[in-house]
Amino acid sequence: MFEDAIGWLSNPALDALTGHPLFEETAVAAFLAEQPLTFIDIGARGGTHHLVRPAAGRVAVLAFEPDPEGYETLLNEAASGTPWAHFRVEPAALAGREGRMPLHLLAVPTNHSLLPPNEAFTRRYAMEKFAKTGEIEVEATTLDRVVFADHGPSGEGNGPHRGLPWGEFIKLDTQGSEYDILTGAERTLRETTVAVFCEVEFCELYQGQRLFSDVERFLRERGFSFFGFLNFAGRSRKQLDKRTRLGRERALWADALFFKDPLPGGPAAPDGTAATPRQYAVLIVVALLTGYFDYALELNALLGSPSQREAMERLVQDIARQPPDRTVAAIRDLAAAAERDPGGATVALGRLVDSRRSFFDYMDLPVKPEKQDPSAKPEKQGSDPTVKP
Repeated sequence: MFEDAIGWLSNPALDALTGHPLFEETAVAAFLAEQPLTFIDIGARGGTHHLVRPAAGRVAVLAFEPDPEGYETLLNEAASGTPWAHFRVEPAALAGREGRMPLHLLAVPTNHSLLPPNEAFTRRYAMEKFAKTGEIEVEATTLDRVVFADHGPSGEGNGPHRGLPWGEFIKLDTQGSEYDILTGAERTLRETTVAVFCEVEFCELYQGQRLFSDVERFLRERGFSFFGFLNFAGRSRKQLDKRTRLGRERALWADALFFKDPLPGGPAAPDGTAATPRQYAVLIVVALLTGYFDYALELNALLGSPSQREAMERLVQDIARQPPDRTVAAIRDLAAAAERDPGGATVALGRLVDSRRSFFDYMDLPVKPEKQDPSAKPEKQGSDPTVKP
């Protein structure tokens, strides 16, 4: 179903997690069989985010897309059948308040936003895809209003997933309005959410938008811990040829991941409540979906029976594997590409690094492995006292 960890994370296969031979032996499987993981996809143009594909059959999706064209595409997709345990799409824009608001249409539909583009900044960096092409009015509401209103998804219909606790895992990609949306989701974040995947910016691409520091502080004050960036992009004036010059670029945007971490060191829940077994299970699933395999093992130690914990550990070890021969093959392919096109060697190396830079750090390992005494017992990973943390 997948070849290695890079394949798992870069091109996740449908139901690769829930279809794994070991999955049904874990405590997590029992929780998701009883009730699917609830995923809110805010800014779903182009389809539900690929992050949750490996668990599709055990995921209930609530998608939001205010652009009429994008909304119709999602409706047509749903009509033809979806792999999700439950699927619903709302045409409303989400914000920090209710009412009609302008949706600013830009040259590329994925850049449409409730905020106008910061033209002085986008012109500086020749960001032509951010050129404004029009404007329409859309109906905006808050996430709390949709999730908790009597007529909303959590209270309507007679289907098998009526009354789901929507928002255990929330993804936001709304081109600058993410912070505003979070302010309209206070109750959802407090009562239901344990993981947030949010696009953040470090520069003001849209007028008046809040930046990463604002988003991180807002979520930290509500009991969430920032764990890292899954994707990261920079920008420059492109005055140097990247094939023959090196330099650094200004940080532009990233996808940031936040967990309501119940383990020591994380901010305490504002209301002082402890995490439930269900929340541990959801955190493990999201950790697996996002590549935080070591964190999944930390959580797993506190959930289920010994046999269930052992099954999950074997599952994690399997999906996290990166056989050395595949790495050797990647290096050989890189060397061959450099020989074919020496002028493009720097770019080829950079692309390989880009594809892997969000994975492990390796500063904690010795540069050259020391010769080992065959009679000595192997030390546990990370136990070398000479290596600084």
